[in-house]
Amino acid sequence: MNRKRKQSGFTIIEIIIAIMVLTVGLLALVTTAALVTRMIARGQRSAVASMFASQRAEQLRPAACIPAQRVNGSDTLWRGTNWVAYNTWTFVDEGNLYYRIRVATVYKTIKNQMRVDTLEMGVSCLT
Repeated sequence: MNRKRKQSGFTIIEIIIAIMVLTVGLLALVTTAALVTRMIARGQRSAVASMFASQRAEQLRPAACIPAQRVNGSDTLWRGTNWVAYNTWTFVDEGNLYYRIRVATVYKTIKNQMRVDTLEMGVSCLT
């Protein structure tokens, strides 16, 4: 009366290994999601600062050809009571009625450090 029963299913060791593999995979997924969130936030701050600089450069383009308006300066972008970014601009005389507008934008990173991006634009004042 020796019967061999065919048993099916998983052993406890197989289940523990499967749980460990799933846990490692989920931890990697959570870490990646946090990294992507930080990258998106940095991209948004950089895009806002870049748009602020390009708007200022476009406003300064006609001023490059008028000597009285060709002055260096700065301005600040505010959201409520917090500053988001600030620009400083300079005009560089390249000669032959050609001027270069240089706009440096400073903005905060997620760790409250400062980052500087520079935008340059050439303007020819030949009539």
